[in-house]
Amino acid sequence: MPLDEQKNAVYSDVASLEQTKNVLFENAQKWVVKSFGNYENAVDSQDKASGKLVIKTYAPITSAAYEYLRFTMTIRCEENKYQVVVNDLEGIAKSQRITRLGKRQNDAILEKAVLVKTESSRRKKAVVENELEEMKADNERVSQTIYSLMASLKQIMIEKAGE
Repeated sequence: MPLDEQKNAVYSDVASLEQTKNVLFENAQKWVVKSFGNYENAVDSQDKASGKLVIKTYAPITSAAYEYLRFTMTIRCEENKYQVVVNDLEGIAKSQRITRLGKRQNDAILEKAVLVKTESSRRKKAVVENELEEMKADNERVSQTIYSLMASLKQIMIEKAGE
């Protein structure tokens, strides 16, 4: 997972589009409704004048470790450009256990990879290899979920006013 300076998971994108700040902001609002249903529950704060929309919500994920991702998404709209940053990611397991996502998950994968290389027992090595693959798959599914959300946002952001 990509990490910020504090070693927490963070995803970001910047796009240049031939759109006014207001159209981009309105498109972002449309995307929130389309993606999460209830606008009031998903949006933490909004400031149309500055072009800033902060979303704190959940997204379902198909993963062995997590059932949902909880995150903060900040969209900043400017003339002909917008930026999106997704941070404060937490994986929520079926047991309702919440895990802050970041360096710990990346480090755990590295540790398992070392165990795979150093384990001499075939049986134990097979178990460790399976655990490693599951951990990698979980991280990949987190990334796929976030990138999918950012891609769907980009699709809406390119719409012209009134479309």
